[in-house]
Amino acid sequence: MTKNNIFIILLALLPCVAGARERNISLQECLELSRNNSPEVRNAALDVSAARARRQEALSSWFPNVSASAYGFHALDPFVKIGLEDVLGSSDAANNARFYLSTSAGLAGISTEWSMLGNGYFGGVNVLQPVYAGGRIASGNALAVLGVKAAEVKKEIADRDNDDNVEKKYWAVVSLSEKKAALQQALDLAAKLEADVVSAREAGLVKESDVMQVRLKCKELETRMLKLRSGERLLKMDLFNLIGLSYKVLELDDFLLTDSFDGLQPPEHYFREEESVVASLQENRLLDMSVESKQLEKKMTMGEALPQLGVGAAYGYIRLIGEPRMNGAVFATVRIPISDWGKTARKMQRYDCEIEKARNQKDYLDSQLALKVHKEWVDLECAWEQMAAARDAVELSETLEAQKRGEYGNGLCTMAELLQCQTELQAARSAYVDSRIDYCNAVCEWVK
Repeated sequence: MTKNNIFIILLALLPCVAGARERNISLQECLELSRNNSPEVRNAALDVSAARARRQEALSSWFPNVSASAYGFHALDPFVKIGLEDVLGSSDAANNARFYLSTSAGLAGISTEWSMLGNGYFGGVNVLQPVYAGGRIASGNALAVLGVKAAEVKKEIADRDNDDNVEKKYWAVVSLSEKKAALQQALDLAAKLEADVVSAREAGLVKESDVMQVRLKCKELETRMLKLRSGERLLKMDLFNLIGLSYKVLELDDFLLTDSFDGLQPPEHYFREEESVVASLQENRLLDMSVESKQLEKKMTMGEALPQLGVGAAYGYIRLIGEPRMNGAVFATVRIPISDWGKTARKMQRYDCEIEKARNQKDYLDSQLALKVHKEWVDLECAWEQMAAARDAVELSETLEAQKRGEYGNGLCTMAELLQCQTELQAARSAYVDSRIDYCNAVCEWVK
């Protein structure tokens, strides 16, 4: 086999080898990767886990509080000492009796002083069951449940915002790919025109300046193509960094985005009643939860001024007086706040103000959400109309370019006019791509 044959075979296999390195990436794949790698999404998931742990923490308040304790002491002097003077008092008869008893007890080796609590120890288990705590346990658990719901809603918002960001970056890459395709059409037209002009020059039908103008136009389009390719690579890098996809700079052109703008429907296809859209927004649910949380905090504050009741039991091993022994007891505790009424009343007034502020904020933001939804629908309709106008502009530019080519072939217009017409066609196609991505983003905003 000759070297030329080997070279031809390698050239034939080169597209297959290059194609084997290509990797197709869909929008859905990008969304799944970003949900696993986005720090905002991961942190929102951690907030949900923390809120659930806080709920379990609040749930434990319903159950008895069990504790084990031990205590021991040894005093330098017993805490309690009782002598004959303490028993007999102080008088002449008592003093005589005390002297006689002290002397007799001393001769018999008996102490005339009795002491206790010089040392001792205690160890046991205590169980305390709260019966009523002013409603704070129930309100605390309700607040913890509300915290879980709020964290889950914030997680949904983080997922939605992350998806929006990924979709916008994805469609930005797709738009440059379509602009490259539109520019390639202009390059093909310019290349065909260059071949025709060169043939006409050889036949003596056109001047050398026409050939130079066409070649200059080709170089201009090639420069634009290089800029588009560079911009596409930068946008791919931005997208891949967002979704956590590893890549090599030299292999960026091997990643192909498979989704396109095909299948876009008119605005009526996506229509929903604005009231239902506002009611379904996660932000609206968070506003409701903010008011409810303030109400629960007020109930917990009110519970601080209400009586508290608890029952319990204790059992353990004790030696304080006499021989050590096992013993137990049951008890009940009642706490009635008296001096805290004024402080609690002021706190209640403060929470009333905060609840009213939360309601006012909710009413205002509800109207802002409604305005935002209305604006997004108007933007959607406007983007559709702009896309339709851009599509019509492309059709008119294509018709005008074909006419100019015919006129140039018949000598009715100059090369500069033909090239200007092709430039306007390329600009119309680029504007149409921009209008399609604008409409696609408007659809995403409305649907999300």
